[in-house]
Amino acid sequence: MKSEVVERVSEPIRVLASFSESAIKIHFFHWRERIYKIERMNLFHIERNGDTKLYRFAVSVKGNSYELSYNPINLEWRLEEVVSL
Repeated sequence: MKSEVVERVSEPIRVLASFSESAIKIHFFHWRERIYKIERMNLFHIERNGDTKLYRFAVSVKGNSYELSYNPINLEWRLEEVVSL
């Protein structure tokens, strides 16, 4: 039985995403000199901090899960957490 390893990262990343009126679709992200192609979007929710909205995404890449966040005020993407199997 494999156990999960959770790593709290909270680092800025570069993201290729497309925006429509009703959705944000993440295609790739670049972190620590590697490009990660999103295989599946698992979860999306909006977190509010006062007037600020923070968009949070859980995505899968090669069996691992990544939590990404997007701040539309400063246009910053961050990798918040990595869950490895």
